[in-house]
Amino acid sequence: MKFTDKIFSFLFPHKCTFCREVISYKNNTFICTRCMESLPFIEGAVCAKCASPRQEGSMPICNICRKFAHPYSGSFTPLLYDGKARKALINLKFNNKENFSRSFAFLIADNIIRKGFPNIDFITYVPLSPDSLKERGFNQSQLIAEKCGEILNIPVTDTLSRINGTPQQATLSHQERRKNAKKAFFAQNKKLSGNALLIDDIYTTGSTMSRCASLLLKMGCSKVYIASVALRGKN
Repeated sequence: MKFTDKIFSFLFPHKCTFCREVISYKNNTFICTRCMESLPFIEGAVCAKCASPRQEGSMPICNICRKFAHPYSGSFTPLLYDGKARKALINLKFNNKENFSRSFAFLIADNIIRKGFPNIDFITYVPLSPDSLKERGFNQSQLIAEKCGEILNIPVTDTLSRINGTPQQATLSHQERRKNAKKAFFAQNKKLSGNALLIDDIYTTGSTMSRCASLLLKMGCSKVYIASVALRGKN
């Protein structure tokens, strides 16, 4: 380690995203060993579409994905929206912890690699409305996507937009989410090709991801895979 790096590390020590413990300069994941072992990882059998946990021996695709026929080809979500993961995601979005995006991107990239890296030509992300972006100052999904692109060496591109004046998905029921997503998101005037990885911070019912994936397919994508940091209980 260079002397200047040592000084910088002393003045601005790296802290674990999830417990805020000071960690080694060499730990470029920004997640301490203890948290890596205790995070609420999704384990065992999962839905082949949305990656939500399912019982061993049950249908490979969950009831919601069978009912609504989500257009994406697969999902990568490492965590459940619970405990330390929930707290860290809230801090990212509402307490300006933008640097947390690096750890979240690492967890997504690690999940993709572990599951078997599909052919991905570019990464994109779920957009915020102009009003929300102005209020927050950043799009957390864009930050995670950009860091994920760096880790996986895949280009990141802006493809979709969201209009002002539609309710936040988190405030709505499953049926309301589907209707709202159709009004809220639209395609930019771009022609796409190849396979896309669409990133959002939290997966709940799949309404947002379905709408965005459908738009990407209409724009010319061959396949759309989705990824999120955490899975929130479906409602």
